[in-house]
Amino acid sequence: MQNIVYIPPDVEELWIGLNDIKHQMSFEWSDGSAVTFTSWHPFEPNNFRDSMEDCEGKWNDSPCNQTLPSICKKPGLVTQGSSEDNHGCQKGWSWHSSACYWLSDEQQAFVNSLLYGSDGNYYWTALQDLNRTGVFTWYNGDEVTYTHWNWDEPGYDKGGCVVLATGRSLGLWEVKDCVTFSAKYICMQSLIPMIPLLPAARPTPSLNGSCPDGWNSAPNLRHCYKVYHSEKLQEKKSWISAQQSCREIGAQLLSVSSVGEEHYVAHLLNKIFGESEPESQEQHWFWIGLNRRDPSGDQSWVWSDGQGYSYHNFDRSYQDNDDIRRCVVLDLSSLQWVAIECDSQMDWICKLPKGTDIKEPEVPKGNTEWIRFENAEYKFFEHRSTWQQAQRICTWFGAELTSVHSPAELDFLVQNLQKSLRVQEQHWWIGLHTYENDGRFRWSDKTLLNFVNWAPGWIGRISREKKCVYMTAVRGEWGDQKCITALPYVCKRTNTTVPPPTLPPLSPPSVGGCPKTWLPFMNKCFGVRADGKGESRTWQQAREFCKVLNGEIATIDNYLEQAFITSILPNITSDLWIGLNNRQQKFQWEEGQPLAYVNWAPGAPSRESSSNGKMVSCAAIWHGPQPQFTGRWDDKLCTEKHGYVCQISKVPSLSPASEPFPFPPSTRLQYRNSSYLILQKPMTWTEARLLCETRNATLTSISDPYQQAYLTLAVTGQKSPLWIGLSNEEGGRSYSWLTDDGTSYINWRDGEPQRLSACVYMDAQGTWSTANCDNKLPGAICNYNTQSTKTHKWSFNSSCPNSIGDSSWIPFRDYCYSFHMEVNISQKDAAKTCQKGGGDVLTIVDETENLFVWEHLQTYESQTQGAWLGMSFSIKEGSLLWNDNTPVNYSNWGQQDSGPSLLSPNSCYWIEGSNGVWGLGSCTNIRKGVICKLYRAEEDNIAKSILPPHSTAVAIVVLSTFALCILVVVIIYLYRRRKLAAEQGAFESARYSRASTGPGGSADKNILVSDMEMNEQE
Repeated sequence: MQNIVYIPPDVEELWIGLNDIKHQMSFEWSDGSAVTFTSWHPFEPNNFRDSMEDCEGKWNDSPCNQTLPSICKKPGLVTQGSSEDNHGCQKGWSWHSSACYWLSDEQQAFVNSLLYGSDGNYYWTALQDLNRTGVFTWYNGDEVTYTHWNWDEPGYDKGGCVVLATGRSLGLWEVKDCVTFSAKYICMQSLIPMIPLLPAARPTPSLNGSCPDGWNSAPNLRHCYKVYHSEKLQEKKSWISAQQSCREIGAQLLSVSSVGEEHYVAHLLNKIFGESEPESQEQHWFWIGLNRRDPSGDQSWVWSDGQGYSYHNFDRSYQDNDDIRRCVVLDLSSLQWVAIECDSQMDWICKLPKGTDIKEPEVPKGNTEWIRFENAEYKFFEHRSTWQQAQRICTWFGAELTSVHSPAELDFLVQNLQKSLRVQEQHWWIGLHTYENDGRFRWSDKTLLNFVNWAPGWIGRISREKKCVYMTAVRGEWGDQKCITALPYVCKRTNTTVPPPTLPPLSPPSVGGCPKTWLPFMNKCFGVRADGKGESRTWQQAREFCKVLNGEIATIDNYLEQAFITSILPNITSDLWIGLNNRQQKFQWEEGQPLAYVNWAPGAPSRESSSNGKMVSCAAIWHGPQPQFTGRWDDKLCTEKHGYVCQISKVPSLSPASEPFPFPPSTRLQYRNSSYLILQKPMTWTEARLLCETRNATLTSISDPYQQAYLTLAVTGQKSPLWIGLSNEEGGRSYSWLTDDGTSYINWRDGEPQRLSACVYMDAQGTWSTANCDNKLPGAICNYNTQSTKTHKWSFNSSCPNSIGDSSWIPFRDYCYSFHMEVNISQKDAAKTCQKGGGDVLTIVDETENLFVWEHLQTYESQTQGAWLGMSFSIKEGSLLWNDNTPVNYSNWGQQDSGPSLLSPNSCYWIEGSNGVWGLGSCTNIRKGVICKLYRAEEDNIAKSILPPHSTAVAIVVLSTFALCILVVVIIYLYRRRKLAAEQGAFESARYSRASTGPGGSADKNILVSDMEMNEQE
């Protein structure tokens, strides 16, 4: 706008046509045009002091009665062009730019054109993807440098030809079938002698150019690529911030113009994150440059670098047609694109032409040289920035906001800070911070927190807001402040990077065992002394007593040892001393082992002062009034008295423990009032939930640190993420358990939860992360709750009948099931068999029930080809019905290559034992097993039906007769069974029972779900 009119230098404000006269704080242009662009001053509009500021200054609202200069606007005058303006085009053709155009009035002849009418709403262009590669090209081979796609175009199906739409979508591009769709067409005629001067095209990058350090490319590509990835949420960015980050160094967010380019990006990601099957990948998304953020762009997709949108690779399962998801990510697991909200925090990929140098970031005011101290270099920036901005600037130089690990390092920083500014009490940002609703401090460079220097009186409280830590220039004392405060800051860089946390090596336990009362774990024996008479001791006394026991006060080397100790705490009430102390002014283990792991509670270490001024210097495992922090470490006065943990090495002469660690896979695990089973099969969150429910269990909930610690031990051997029962499928930030338990205990990974709508998994280190619920992860954790608790949706206050003959009933949800798979009979005989037991032939109403039945069929897979379904075709209704006359609303049909029509009264139906899909065929000469189904009656109703009120005598007669009949049936059954065994050979019927611990206990083995179990048919 500043190029349109001349504004005198003495004019500071000018009226424009934006106002909210009609509706306060609802602004509109005075000429009625749409408001598609604004440039408000920060914190505007604000209707200042409610003074009816209803008109606009330089994007600041002011009262309309204020006298100001103004800018006027009127429509431009359009003159009628003469015949000479045709630039030599033939009669009937129109000139524009370098070509003449002719609009046809007749439709192009295509196959089946009459089926699609002749309304003339579309016009063919020369853009097409005939090879169905997803790459659109011009028919004459010209490069696609401009696109103008309609909403959600090109569509998710690859291939087709492009038309121009009319009406409301005037001029926008859409993809149509090249053969079956009819449209008018537009012809173009080139005028080579009359080509006017056009803007210079962007230079094509050279194939021979080089890439900057840290960037990658391939010989057949003209660009270099770099993936920006961090485990920390605060280093992830929104789409706009990621785009800005790329542009600051002269690059752009990734655009993709071909299959080859995308294959190389996939190769680059696999080099960084490792190649694995998609279902075993944790969800990981990266911003790319595709977006539809332009309010005047009719919601069409465009690349942020201006490249034409000629190639697309959207994931079919994410067809988001709303106007909220306007930016696109590349999904690492599927290597396809997903549209999401632009303000989501993600990693990103930048793209740079070969031969281009990286722009050096502008260095804010500060020391121009890095100052070396020991093994690190430091730079002091007097320029004021928020904590987040300061951290970002440090990363430009391969550094982080400084961490501090010793009194010597603190003294070095203080000496240099005092030289930098005249204000001696100036605060400087350092790298210590917390996450929202967390309170645990960590360094931004991922180093361990082993030293603190809090100012006297500082109290570490948990806050809903993120906390960031500063240090003073005089004494180097620390405090926390809102992270949006602008302060100078200190960057620190080293030649080494902190590796991400990895699983401790699970070496075989050393030979030997532990003395009585000592608890074995890996290569150590732990002894907990607490709650007994005389067991509370000062830290020094605890250390000495451990030595008396030929041991030492405990050293916790990794999260597995921590999880083991936490799992044995439920019956202990006091805090427990461990060997960590800062008697040498920084925290270290008493026995000299290097500090490789910390587990501080929120706000710790706090270095509170006692009345005599001595520092708190000893660490204890928290087991106090805030149970959600149980197992974490707190620093306390060493003179306080608490319980303690001792450790010794295993004794070679003693027998080893009976339960080895890690736990054997695929076995039911018992802890306190619950038992667990780890399922090992790639599955989505919903599939995992269904599979757990087929075992009368649920995806596990986690309600306290003890349970969390035990499951951390249980999943260690998996080394892969496992689904748990926490989800937020409706969106928002509120996650809930399937069991409706509260979420008072959480164990999120740093920076989680990251997504508005997601499901939750536990990684191999026990922390929780979010992923898309449709992602396939390698397994899940089921929970069989054995404690009497409130009724959940899978609990039923009813029971199944006792076994009658060979009919052993298995409960599931509202029904009981009896499996007769050792026999193969016709469908009519199957109905008679079930009626004898009071039930009906199997019906299946949903996927959960289908999985339950198929899981049990696996026990009999070698003996049967499946089981009958109680289904038939009704000529009257013209549809399939179950035997109880209810419609078949759920199905799981396999592919039918031959046989009778599905809708035939002569067809019979069954479920396959091998894969759980349904089959059909002629009712003659087919034999299947039988599964009977019976509604679970309330126990009180059963009793009432058997014993009418005030009928004791009748009851005695009925029961006596019933008992006699049972005896006769048993005798006949045993006789026939013995005869059958003699004719057919011995057979052990290992019928499945969920409560079985004998032969049926084999069903506690891991459940391997077939690839088609969820009706995944090709």
